[in-house]
Amino acid sequence: MKCNNCGDENPEGKKFCGNCGAALALSAPAQPGGVANPGRKGIYLFGSKIPPLLLAPIPVLCICVCLAVFLATPSKPSASLPTETSPGLVAANRGPLATDRPVNIVTPAPSATATVLPTSTAGPKNTPTVARTPTAPPKQSNTPKQTSPPRSTSTPTRASPPAISFGDGMKIVGADIPPGTYRGKGSGSCYWERLSGFGGTLGEIIANDDAVGPSVVTIAGTDKGFNSSRCGTWTQDLSPITSSPTVPFGDGTFIVNKDIAPGTWRSSSSGSCYWERLRGFGGTLHDIIANDNTTGGAVVTIAASDAGFSSSRCGTWTKVK
Repeated sequence: MKCNNCGDENPEGKKFCGNCGAALALSAPAQPGGVANPGRKGIYLFGSKIPPLLLAPIPVLCICVCLAVFLATPSKPSASLPTETSPGLVAANRGPLATDRPVNIVTPAPSATATVLPTSTAGPKNTPTVARTPTAPPKQSNTPKQTSPPRSTSTPTRASPPAISFGDGMKIVGADIPPGTYRGKGSGSCYWERLSGFGGTLGEIIANDDAVGPSVVTIAGTDKGFNSSRCGTWTQDLSPITSSPTVPFGDGTFIVNKDIAPGTWRSSSSGSCYWERLRGFGGTLHDIIANDNTTGGAVVTIAASDAGFSSSRCGTWTKVK
């Protein structure tokens, strides 16, 4: 046994040092799991010293175990006073409080929509909690409504171009006048001729007429020229020249279903009377449906399919039926 005072070795069992007389420390038997030896530094296990690096994680491990035990322990629910967390909620009455102060119940506003939510059945009887759902007011638009003006259903009418008109003389078809149907409104004798050329020969006359009263003639697109004398003004205005299709009319050329009506007509002449029913106004023999040259009064039936009717020296025609 080594003396702590002088360091001299002494036999086991001595109580005092044989060199200096100081009391010797008694050594205790080793404990399982390791006990610090008063004469040695560090921690020993079964007589062997434990390295310090193996002892460093022990405090951290202890802290982690304590924290896990703390978190795993279920906490008891603490009774707290019900509070109003939002407008419109009703505080639950869970019995008399420690201060014996009654709990005020907030009544929801009449305009709100209330929904009853059931609470837990554990513990004392609870008052159901009423949650109010605020109703948003309807959105109002300040933008004025735009109304489109009513559409007009009337179709604008186009003004018809003025009718082409010309007077007596020689005209070049396609240059001076366009082809088409023309009316001469003269009341006297009128001579006209359609021409295939301007040589002045009889062979160049396609058709001609020397009539008394109003005239109607169709100039073809193949005609080269048109010549007239004592006919006044020619016009493409073919509007009616009689006050009614059934009124009496005299000599000249008239348009059926416009100037005169179909039906049976009687002439007032007692002398020679020439008349002809027409399918066209070209002045050719092909345009004549029927004709006659009578003496005395004439009677003729004009069909609705006729294009025109012409007469000379027949007087006045009156509708019979």
